[in-house]
Amino acid sequence: MKIQEATKRETLHIAAGTLAFSAVMNGVFALLGRWDLTVLWGTLLGGGFAVLNFFLLGLTVQKMAGDPNEKKGKLVLQLSYSLRMLATLAVVVLGVKLACFAWVATVIPLLFPRLTILAMQILGMYKPPKNKEGGDEPV
Repeated sequence: MKIQEATKRETLHIAAGTLAFSAVMNGVFALLGRWDLTVLWGTLLGGGFAVLNFFLLGLTVQKMAGDPNEKKGKLVLQLSYSLRMLATLAVVVLGVKLACFAWVATVIPLLFPRLTILAMQILGMYKPPKNKEGGDEPV
C-alpha cells in the first residue's frame, strides 16, 4: 500500500509536536533536578510509540477509506484499535516495570499527539471538518 501524502504530512506534524512537548517535559525534569537517563529512555519509548501509534491509525483509516466494503472496513478499524491499545498497554507496562525507564516520562508522551492536535487548533493550523449543517463533525 502506498502511503498517502496526508498521512505523511499529519504524522510529521505529530512527530514535531511530540518532539517539542518532549523537550519541554525533559526541561521540566531538569529544572526539578530529577533528570537522568531513565527520563530520556522513557521519553524515547513513550514519544516514539505515540508517533508510531498515530501513523498506524493513519494507515488504517487510509486502508478503510479505500475499501468499498463498509462492513469489512469497520472490522479492520476495530481490530486496529484493539491491537494499538494492547500495544499501548505493553508500552506502559514496560515503562513501569523496567528500571531503565522513568515511568512518568514514558506515560506522559502518550498524550502528546492529542496535545499537538489541540495546539494546532488553537494556533489555527488545523480546522476540524464542517458537517452539512455548518457545525463541527462529531468526534
